[in-house]
Amino acid sequence: MGNFIKKDILILVRDRKELAILILMPFILIAILGFALGNFINGNSVSLDLQFMLVVEDDEVSGMARVLEEIWRSELPEEVKVQLAQAAEQIRPQAMLRTIFDSEEFSEFGYYQEMSMEEGKRAVEQDEAAVLLIVPEDYTYNLLRKMLLDSGDGAELLVEGSSKYPISAGIFQDIMESFARNVNYETALGQISAANGVMTAGSQTSTDTVQGGVEFIDALEPIKSMQYYTFGMAVMFIMYAATSIASRAFNEKQQFTFDRIIVAGTNPLSYLAGKAISATMLVFMQLAVLFGLSALLFQTFSGKSLEFWLALMLVMVVLSLCMGGLASLLTSLNFRAEDYRSSQVFGGLFITLLSFLGGSFYPTSEMSEVISNLGGWTPNGAALNAFVQITQGGGLERYLDSIVRLLVLSGLLFVVSFMLFPRRRSL
Repeated sequence: MGNFIKKDILILVRDRKELAILILMPFILIAILGFALGNFINGNSVSLDLQFMLVVEDDEVSGMARVLEEIWRSELPEEVKVQLAQAAEQIRPQAMLRTIFDSEEFSEFGYYQEMSMEEGKRAVEQDEAAVLLIVPEDYTYNLLRKMLLDSGDGAELLVEGSSKYPISAGIFQDIMESFARNVNYETALGQISAANGVMTAGSQTSTDTVQGGVEFIDALEPIKSMQYYTFGMAVMFIMYAATSIASRAFNEKQQFTFDRIIVAGTNPLSYLAGKAISATMLVFMQLAVLFGLSALLFQTFSGKSLEFWLALMLVMVVLSLCMGGLASLLTSLNFRAEDYRSSQVFGGLFITLLSFLGGSFYPTSEMSEVISNLGGWTPNGAALNAFVQITQGGGLERYLDSIVRLLVLSGLLFVVSFMLFPRRRSL
């Protein structure tokens, strides 16, 4: 069997046309789609229905009263106290947020519902909403205290994103980061004015002050376009590798190479197992090369931890095994039908269909629920979902279901292929 595997790998490596299809073409598509559709994936120009849940635990009236009390009790000049008190009454932190969410621009692609913490968390966990935004207790107090008195660490907005809607979560992050920058900018300006004696004498401006206004905390990182299409194109073109192995196997049959192998005493199932292992190894190498080139040339995975790479490798191994099963199934169908038709139909039609259902061209989470569910049971769709979850920083529990699906599909493909492959007596 080892000789069969070595032969398949050497033949493929020497075939420049096959290498161009399996390595060069997906890499070119990664570059084109990653750069050309960057805004489309990152949410700068995309039409979608962004729903998020708003949980408000902050008492704005109480927070403002506490800040006013601190202002009047401070040792600042009376004139400055009056100015700060007027500013505190004019700044409404919660109203600033709602102004954004109630704006005409936001309403064109998103809307929100206000609910309790328990209801909001349940909605996100059940993928009924893309994002949960939490305005925590003492938000108004901490924000005004930082902005006006340069005291404390500032306020935080807590955000939890649903792993099913990475694009929507990315869009929402852009909105909230823009809000945070604006608030921090106003804070910095106010403190610069204070340092110049316009409002408060003795206040100082620092980097910590500027960064301390509002902090955006999210549960998962948004996926970037280059990362998404690296995975999307990779899981698409590995299916061509499986098709290539199956076609070459039938070519060996036509050239009587297979007959000579059987005459030499080799079990037909050993031959099929060799093809499956060859496909598994080739697909793993193909994924490694594509991910490596993307990381090296485009800095796609810069700053990722060792844990990320180990998790990525785990999914690569399971996916490669699944593609080995697919290659063995196509080989069995070709041998059973005595022609190339199975490989040709799969390579010409089914790969495109599976790529669409699996989300190689566009995330299925933004499509209908039917397509999303179907895509989750395709080998490429399950693997793509796992890759995205890993890249977003999700733990094993978030992509374990995808790995299990790949293992189930692998088992089914191997069982069916070994059942269909002709035995010695039928050849």
